[in-house]
Amino acid sequence: MVQKIANKYKSLPIQLKATVWFIVCQAVQSGCKFFTMPFLVRLLTPDQYGIYSVFLSWISIFTIFTTLNLHAGVYNNAMLKYKDNRDEYTAASQSISIIATFICAVVYLSFSDFWDTLFGLEPQYSILIFVQLLFTEGYLLWSSRQRYEYKYIALFVSTLAFSVFYMVIPITAVYIAPNEARLSIAIFAGVAVQSTFGGIFLIYNYIKGKCFYQKEYWKYALGFNIPLIPHYLSGIVLGQADRVMIKNITGAAKAGIYSFTYNISMVINIVTGSINNALVPYEYSKLKGRDFKALKSIANITLILVGGMVLAFSAIAPEFIKIFATEEYYEAVYLVPVIALSSYFTFLYNLCGNVEFFFEENKFITVASSIGAVMNIILNWCLIPVFGYFAAGYTTLFCYIMFALAHYGFMRLVCRKYLNGAKVYDGKVILALSVLFVVLSFGMMLLYDYWFIRYILIAVTMIILFYKRQMLFQLLKTVKEGK
Repeated sequence: MVQKIANKYKSLPIQLKATVWFIVCQAVQSGCKFFTMPFLVRLLTPDQYGIYSVFLSWISIFTIFTTLNLHAGVYNNAMLKYKDNRDEYTAASQSISIIATFICAVVYLSFSDFWDTLFGLEPQYSILIFVQLLFTEGYLLWSSRQRYEYKYIALFVSTLAFSVFYMVIPITAVYIAPNEARLSIAIFAGVAVQSTFGGIFLIYNYIKGKCFYQKEYWKYALGFNIPLIPHYLSGIVLGQADRVMIKNITGAAKAGIYSFTYNISMVINIVTGSINNALVPYEYSKLKGRDFKALKSIANITLILVGGMVLAFSAIAPEFIKIFATEEYYEAVYLVPVIALSSYFTFLYNLCGNVEFFFEENKFITVASSIGAVMNIILNWCLIPVFGYFAAGYTTLFCYIMFALAHYGFMRLVCRKYLNGAKVYDGKVILALSVLFVVLSFGMMLLYDYWFIRYILIAVTMIILFYKRQMLFQLLKTVKEGK
């Protein structure tokens, strides 16, 4: 049997092998970060964990300005455009990030008192933000290159090494540190691991590419991605700004509780992010070949899978929180389904965004994303003081829904412009699935006091999925046939 499985695996096309291993890589990396969380929750006070979470949120926000997300949408396009000069393009791209980081650091140092007040962090923590970001883009570019070229073995090994170090070193350092120093140790240890690992790949990219500056590469990368900064920033705002605002409005402890709930709810992104990354080359090939039937099929099946994960995770939320957190965090269990649904709509808008990226219609992406981010900040500012930190979860979900609707609308405009109005996805099916999963997820909260009913529903769902397993096989078959 083992030999048959091995032979079957060897016969799989590289696209399918890569898809599986990319999901494994994402699971390893996100999984290690996820399992780091309950240790830190128990070792740090809610106030300390709140400040630690805010520090990570500012890292995510400034990543947009220092890396310009050059490893994201533009990189896949550049790998096709400069297919004979990929090493040079990669090296030149990380130079842009280094320069952008120094510019941001100079702006911070020139007005450090103002920025420290805005960040809500001590000066040493603010400086560490830029230290870590200086080395960030090297590894991100290298990882994107491995995904694009289906080099899953190298990516898996590097991901495993990084994830283990990022989990073990901070936890060990915080555990042996005295209570009053644990917050500082947690931040310093994380920055040390990230910077060391990122620096290695930064040097590697330069050695291989031997290029710091190339006018054509810089012009293409900046011309493509600068208009997208509002889009990328909007995504971060939707995911990170809420905890910063919670800290400023209700205090660090509530920010810590919300951050924990948000992080465990977004564990679904471990899978959905990998699925989307693996689907990008497939979707590009189908768009190029005008195979819309395959695109509709893959969209419907993956949305069902993602929605199913949201429901399953919502069902076990009470037990999950009790296992991974202390009693101070139990009150936020009713936020889990709300935030988990955000993962579903994130995946949905990424499906639409992939079409926009393929045709390089950046202005549509920017407008749609900016609408959601601005709306989120306004709603949080108005509702958190009235309803507390719970309001942030509902405003985030609402904005992700608006986000997805806007991207779908702009995607239809792109299809009219380039595809004679062809329907890339089935809008009616997507709407029906979205409404169904929202209703079922909110309904699950009514059963949180009845664990036996929830687990009976999970068992029944598993049985149904077993008998409907052809749905999953169809998904794998569709990806397998992609070129």
